[in-house]
Amino acid sequence: MFLIYLYLALNKAGIGSIWDIGKYDTIVRLEEINLIPFQAGGFMTHILNIIMFMPLGFLLPLIWKSFRNGVGVLVTGVGFSLAIEIAQLFNRRLTDVDDLIMNTMGTLIGFIIWKVFTKIFKRKEATHFSLQVNEGAVYITLSVLGTFCLHI
Repeated sequence: MFLIYLYLALNKAGIGSIWDIGKYDTIVRLEEINLIPFQAGGFMTHILNIIMFMPLGFLLPLIWKSFRNGVGVLVTGVGFSLAIEIAQLFNRRLTDVDDLIMNTMGTLIGFIIWKVFTKIFKRKEATHFSLQVNEGAVYITLSVLGTFCLHI
């Protein structure tokens, strides 16, 4: 389920690929970078960015014990969102600090929902198998790099 979420998030975000670099006259266009928070309109875009990242904040602690603190989930959400925004520089999409803020907020809301969910539905700790401590971060990194480098 986590890998399907990553695929859908990357597909919807429309990140660029390495093949997009040579398509345009300039690689990075400064006019398509917004570093001023809440300068551009788009209330619905903000809401949709929050919703898109809520599953990340919920699934990370649900699947991996090492992500059951808010800091780890938050750092992973910021890193995933930042990777998407940087990759969007190469395919003529707007790179926007608002997206980074809203995606991070969505990750945090997803984590809060997971915390509430675990308080409501208390259960015995299930044993789980994890390849490594940062397995979730590895999946995210490989998904972004795979999409960026191999997507044609």
